[in-house]
Amino acid sequence: MRQTIKLLLLPVAAVVAIGWCHSTGQGRGEPPVADSTKPVLVIAEHRAARLAALRELQPMLQQRLGVQLRIVEYPAPPQDYFTKLVTELRAGNAPDVFSIPRDLQVDDLAAAGYLADLTQDLQAWPGYASLPELVRQLSRASFNEKSYVVPSIVAVEQLYYRHDLLNQAGISTAQPKDWPELLARSRQIKQKLGQFPLLIPAGLTWGMGSYTEGFRYLLASFSNYQLLTSDNRYALRDPAVAKAFDFYHTLVSEQLMPVAPLLNPEPWVIPKYEMFPKGQLLITTCGSWCKTFDWGPGSRNPIANVDDAVRTWRFPSADGAEPFALASVVYAWAVNANSRKPELARALALLMGDNDVALAYAKRLGNVPARLDAAQHPKFAELGSMTADHALLPQARALRSTVGANAMMAGVARATEAVLIGKVDGAGAQQLLLQYVSHVLGEDTVGKNREVEINHSALAQANSTTPPQEAK
Repeated sequence: MRQTIKLLLLPVAAVVAIGWCHSTGQGRGEPPVADSTKPVLVIAEHRAARLAALRELQPMLQQRLGVQLRIVEYPAPPQDYFTKLVTELRAGNAPDVFSIPRDLQVDDLAAAGYLADLTQDLQAWPGYASLPELVRQLSRASFNEKSYVVPSIVAVEQLYYRHDLLNQAGISTAQPKDWPELLARSRQIKQKLGQFPLLIPAGLTWGMGSYTEGFRYLLASFSNYQLLTSDNRYALRDPAVAKAFDFYHTLVSEQLMPVAPLLNPEPWVIPKYEMFPKGQLLITTCGSWCKTFDWGPGSRNPIANVDDAVRTWRFPSADGAEPFALASVVYAWAVNANSRKPELARALALLMGDNDVALAYAKRLGNVPARLDAAQHPKFAELGSMTADHALLPQARALRSTVGANAMMAGVARATEAVLIGKVDGAGAQQLLLQYVSHVLGEDTVGKNREVEINHSALAQANSTTPPQEAK
């Protein structure tokens, strides 16, 4: 099983790895430490904001653990970081401690044997009692229910809308309670303002974001839907999947969503960084980081008075349940299963889950601390409007994934691309997703459901390409 998962991890990562030559984690980053009497722990970090947070915390971490930390700087973009991390884990050169960008990447790394089992450490950790149950679940691998990461920060994801422009146009800014209300509001925006109302990411070039920032919202809109069946297979035959793709189909067919930018190499740039600030797009999925990185004072096209101009709606339900916020455990800390200093590495990972550490990262990254008791911390108020996001954690939703998440997300990207270019409707997109995931991961990874079976002959014209051969 481990060899199979290692093969599944590498082809996805290797696409963006071109141009990176291999070098060991021990040979880069901080200069050689001066105090040779203290043990050295190697920790990986990337992106300027995250590196700044870690360097600020470095003296405290070293003092509390009695170690010297050697920080190695990895490539900045999350997928490039993950690529480099997987490459060095395979080669046996990975740092002692590192973060994992998204909770849905934990299962594959754990199944491949790369992560130390932290179950007992986490349950004995004083901070464990303050983690919401959802965060605890997302810190465990679904295939064996063991914990492999220490949560530190969480992304809270909702719909972000231009409150200033809708209010100015006399369009209601009340929370839409369900899909019909959201669609009705979108049609009103198009009619009155002549602009694209809504963006839900989709398509091949958005990659895993077509699932994490798009399709996931729609699946979670069904209060009884879970991505995994009771026997830990992907529940992709469920009618909710076709209905979620149908929502995309409605947006595309009624021209309620910009399509052309989503076919570009960097599909997020035009809609999120240009159209939304200019008022050419009024509503988009986004997360607690967006008012910092996407439209904050330091962004490429800042929105004036962003906290007031841009506000949030929880995502409307598909079945009459309450609207909801999504939560994702981002950049949780893991320990290399082959660390040469396993006890110290475990201690460091647990320390990275402290509220002091979480708040130092959160205020730079626009996410919120994973622990509920962070609200009593003296520096919690420095998060500003993000304190409201933190308050949503106990009621937030998530969809747990399992081994093969990369293939599942690639299938979503392919299927949504087919909807964008008008090749299929919702049912056809579901067929494409089923075919892709079954081909890459195997038929037994997709849960059985009498509602939908793969109709291969019906896909002949819709599916003009085949899944990559190297991913088999």
